[in-house]
Amino acid sequence: MRGAEAGRGEPRDCRRGHVRGEGVGAVLLKPLDIALRDGDTIHAVIKGSAIGHDGKTNGIGAPNPAAQTDVIVRALTAAKVHPETISYVEAHGTGTALGDPIEIQGLSQAYRQFTDRRGFCGIGSVKTNIGHLESAAGIASLIKVILSLNHRLLPPSLHCHVINPLISFPETPFYLVRDLRQWEGVNHRLRAGLSSFGFGGVNAHIIVEEPPPSAEPTEPARPRELLTLSARTQPAVKQLVSRSRLDTSSGSASG
Repeated sequence: MRGAEAGRGEPRDCRRGHVRGEGVGAVLLKPLDIALRDGDTIHAVIKGSAIGHDGKTNGIGAPNPAAQTDVIVRALTAAKVHPETISYVEAHGTGTALGDPIEIQGLSQAYRQFTDRRGFCGIGSVKTNIGHLESAAGIASLIKVILSLNHRLLPPSLHCHVINPLISFPETPFYLVRDLRQWEGVNHRLRAGLSSFGFGGVNAHIIVEEPPPSAEPTEPARPRELLTLSARTQPAVKQLVSRSRLDTSSGSASG
């Protein structure tokens, strides 16, 4: 893969290449009914997902739009949601001259199986912020979407000064999110689609929505707390333990 000459990732821009990033991420998955029962803080709900494969293509930089369309349609079907209720798509968005138009083509063909509306759904990519994390790219996109849902804000994609000439957003259901804006749903909960594609041809798409109103966080019972103490010497540790006992018994906070 070719790196970006400008030294920054520019998905949807006409420039070629991407910037590699480094990072890790993790989320805790739990069945919704059990999370509600346990009073957990729920940050987002995965409504549906699907995976697929490109099969034989012309190369690593030339994905298969039909295969991408298929996985998106199957994710929508699994989620039992209409595309018009999705107001943002977190794209894979590698910033390549050919890959980005193919991704938009695949998304557009999937949505057109359900609606003819244009320009109603925002689109962007976290790669413009932190680069391409490769094996961690998908989890980075998911965490971005979850944070966006929590704050009800759509962050902009950066450095998209000149749109790739092979992409015509006015002809698609999508518009490029160029500035920070409020994320508001109309008669439905906030929902997002998220695509992540592997170098080996694997395609994945999930539908994520904000948690239900009944998932308001509750204060968990904490009969015990873990207090960690450290010092340079054993006598200093004992002194710190004694002082901490006095502080906790009196209810005062140690400086």
